[in-house]
Amino acid sequence: MTITTEQLRDVYAVSSFAKQLDDKVQQLLMAGTIKTTWFSWRGSELLGAVIGKSMQPADYMVAYYRDGMSQMAKGFPPEKLFAEALGKVTGSQKGKSGWVHSVDLDSGVVMNSGVVGGQLPIAAGWALSSVLRGDSRVTVCNFGDGAANEGAFHEALTLASLWKLPVVYVCHNNLYSEHTAFSKTSPVRHVADRAAAYEIPAAVVDGDDVPAMWDAMTTATDRARSGGGSTLIEAMTYRLRGHTRYDAMAYIPAGRGPGQGARRPGDPLTADG
Repeated sequence: MTITTEQLRDVYAVSSFAKQLDDKVQQLLMAGTIKTTWFSWRGSELLGAVIGKSMQPADYMVAYYRDGMSQMAKGFPPEKLFAEALGKVTGSQKGKSGWVHSVDLDSGVVMNSGVVGGQLPIAAGWALSSVLRGDSRVTVCNFGDGAANEGAFHEALTLASLWKLPVVYVCHNNLYSEHTAFSKTSPVRHVADRAAAYEIPAAVVDGDDVPAMWDAMTTATDRARSGGGSTLIEAMTYRLRGHTRYDAMAYIPAGRGPGQGARRPGDPLTADG
């Protein structure tokens, strides 16, 4: 589906705000003004904005700890999300769950997992609930490339395929699992290559290409909504900041820093990631 001018404006607004929010949080953290666990999403703002904005309001989003931009694009109020990260009573769970477990049922963000890969089978469960109720809701599950090596990935995609569940699995491949290059942890070129084992369609998309990502998302959600089953999307992106704020990214080889290291579809996968 082709993205409209209005939808492009919505994506730009969310991604721009997400960048400014992350920049501000980094400043406050370094100044010691606030204390919280924060996983920067810098570099993936466009990807997250497209994911959230391409979904229907009633759809379910199962999130992970580095995609706050996706959650805000889906409708999660940023003030509630940030307050939860700070442990404040005004947060989405009154400050009790923290950043990596915040949810907002009003916007359809039904889970946020701090356990790598833990959200994958639970997303299948949300999709199964839609089948049992007979509604047209689609579940979108975000996860990082590191989660693709967890056993939960195999369990979830096996069930999703067998039962033709209306779930779209979106891998945010930012090339590094914490401090380790994707090429050093995967025997195949792409996470999407594994979809053949489950007989489900897959796509490798430049996550920063808004029209291409929008088309991939809407094609997959339309297929799921019409009873066609699940899809695996691998969105190629890049992490411009470290895994945590104390991470100086020394593991990135010379010449592969921000703006230089993103591997796009068709690029060779080298030993250093």
